[in-house]
Amino acid sequence: MSLRSIISKLIPQKVKDKINIKKQKSFFLEGYNDFLVTGKTSQDAYMTLINLYCRTNGRFNEIMHKKLAALNPPAVKKEGEGLIGKLNEKDFSNINETLKKDGYVSFNKKIPAEIVKKLYDYALKAPSLAAPLYDKKIVYDENNPVSEIYRFDIQDLVNNSDIQALIMDESLINVARNYLESEPIFDFPAMWWSTCFLKEASSEAAQLYHFDMDRIKWLKIFIYLNDVTPENGPHSYIKGSHQTGTKPQHLLNRGYVRISDKELSKEYKKEDFITICAEAGSVFAGDTKCWHKGTPLKKGHRLALEFEYTTSMFGSTNPKMEILNCSDAFKKFCKDNERYASNFSFNNKY
Repeated sequence: MSLRSIISKLIPQKVKDKINIKKQKSFFLEGYNDFLVTGKTSQDAYMTLINLYCRTNGRFNEIMHKKLAALNPPAVKKEGEGLIGKLNEKDFSNINETLKKDGYVSFNKKIPAEIVKKLYDYALKAPSLAAPLYDKKIVYDENNPVSEIYRFDIQDLVNNSDIQALIMDESLINVARNYLESEPIFDFPAMWWSTCFLKEASSEAAQLYHFDMDRIKWLKIFIYLNDVTPENGPHSYIKGSHQTGTKPQHLLNRGYVRISDKELSKEYKKEDFITICAEAGSVFAGDTKCWHKGTPLKKGHRLALEFEYTTSMFGSTNPKMEILNCSDAFKKFCKDNERYASNFSFNNKY
């Protein structure tokens, strides 16, 4: 046995972990500095972020987030009626406290039925990408599904005028401002059909418990575009599991993987497992560092729209969203909110 091996055996595991984390932090900062220069996150730097989250039970992300938020303080909230109502400072404070405590909050007001119908009709006609290959676009046939999930192309979504109108909604932006404690960047929209094509939970369709790690910190807004019951795939989460230090370390030691219901039921109280069933047009926000999943469908389908807001684009790398078609109002909005719109690319800059 070499001298190095002997010394290594004598060093306590906790000390080894601290040394390892220190090295990873140094590597992360190198990657983050490269990101500031290039605007791109290397795969190694992104994986280091995920590993540091797991090794520190979220503490590293919170430290980095506070530094980033201080550099980009939130703008003054713009008053007015929005998708989730005309909210005052007390309303936003209550929403924020619920998000901090539980990780999710549902809003009382639904988006207008005419917008829901337009987006639902769009989803029935527009081609999307079916799992598992996502290699060609097809139109979803509700009478003959060929996949457990159909994802719409982000580029198609950002050029939809109804989605652009939702992206500009000040009430949603204000919720993100409060929670992120900074002026948010609009990261991406997502929309997908979940189907009952498979009769068992699908990892591809995110139907096993997991947490997200797209960025250092983010907030997601979800909108149901059809009625969601226990039968057709409601969103489920474990209340409070987004909070720093609350995940069982032995599960985080496995890394960025799916976890079974059975294992998590041993770690959390039954009343903390929440399922969101709601009518079409219902809106809820979530910090998806919570353990969460889509419930496997027993029948029918589910259509959901999702927006992500973030403090920094460091993390999962996607190309900027190219705006090819938009209204003058959307152009002006992006010009007036440059940080928020910094992940959009216009052919003719404003």
